[in-house]
Amino acid sequence: MKAVVMSIGSELLGGFLTDTNATFLAQDMAAAGIELVGVMQVGDDQSRIVQTLERATLDAELVVITGGVGPTEDDLTRESIAAFAGEDVVVDPDQLEEVRRFFAARGIGMPSRNEKQAWMIPSAEALPNPVGTAPGWFVRHNDRVIVSMPGVPREMIRMWRDQVLPRLGDRIGSTAIVSTTIKTIGIGESAAEDMVTEIIHRGNPVVATYAKNDGVHIRITASDEDITTAERLVRETEKEILDIFGPHAYGTLDTSLGAAILQHCRSIGAAITVREAGSAGRITNLLAEEADLAGWFAGSTVNQYVDSARAMGIDPDADEAPATLARLLSSPAGTGSPGPIIAIVTRVGEISDGERRSGDIAFCLNLNGTTSERAHHVEANPSEIRRRTSLWASEFLHVTLAKHAGTEHAWF
Repeated sequence: MKAVVMSIGSELLGGFLTDTNATFLAQDMAAAGIELVGVMQVGDDQSRIVQTLERATLDAELVVITGGVGPTEDDLTRESIAAFAGEDVVVDPDQLEEVRRFFAARGIGMPSRNEKQAWMIPSAEALPNPVGTAPGWFVRHNDRVIVSMPGVPREMIRMWRDQVLPRLGDRIGSTAIVSTTIKTIGIGESAAEDMVTEIIHRGNPVVATYAKNDGVHIRITASDEDITTAERLVRETEKEILDIFGPHAYGTLDTSLGAAILQHCRSIGAAITVREAGSAGRITNLLAEEADLAGWFAGSTVNQYVDSARAMGIDPDADEAPATLARLLSSPAGTGSPGPIIAIVTRVGEISDGERRSGDIAFCLNLNGTTSERAHHVEANPSEIRRRTSLWASEFLHVTLAKHAGTEHAWF
């Protein structure tokens, strides 16, 4: 089955939003055995949306539209689909009641303009939206399927997986496609690809690497007429890749980096304490967001680098100051916690070249009196220095704790 994704919104064309919906759909369609042949972005102009829809239905049997289903005048997706299909829109009483119920649950009345979100046409089937006001449309027209979903990613993803994919089951075909993603940290994309080159060249499963904000993701996708065979191919390839990456592999697509770190703390049986100086509390935020593992985060202190150094009697400009401060901050004195203590120190220097500054980063992990240390020097703008601090500190923590706990692949 061939598909085209249409992303609606002038804010996309103006560069004010990144089209993450198209990225998600491309990956999920590939995993479902749907061939994506095009991605189109269209502004809030009905005639252009209709023209693009006409072109898309010439190229593919499935057109998936995201965005333009809000209640305002510039939300024109429903009008455009109706014009394309030559049908008139009417307010559907059942959908109108759903929209009203959404507002009532929040203790507010429904604005009259939101009636637009209850519009339907004869060829459309409503797609429920449990997390928003706008239902989707599943339209069957001249042997083509046109799907319209909200542009809000959390609404779109749930609607796509819960409502759209089940309705497409008989059209996708008999080939079974199975996929998984391994998340890695601490190895760049080029190096990661080199490590799995031989596996990539096999062809099935298809293995590809993607650089992301939380490391490098390795996607494994196998296809076969027999789903058992496809699952076996993915499972065997996953094991190979895990053996190659060792503790640098930290989870699957649903695993957050913070959760992977705290999982090791749970395996050790001791909560971790964080002390940050100059890193803007990025590791604290990373771990504090993991509500399901909150018991394994003992708390943190976050201070400015210069203030922390002076409080410890250290010259903040001394060459060894970041490493010395990290050692002192990782001392268990006064924590009241027997668990691991990680100190993260970031010193951002004076401007050296344009906006670039020198950055000195030091980590020290105290684990039952045994310390592990690492240091980095980098030149970048302050925000980039702190971003790299977060990634390097996360990798340092994950790898060191995994080796200590003997739980390198606890999430697999």
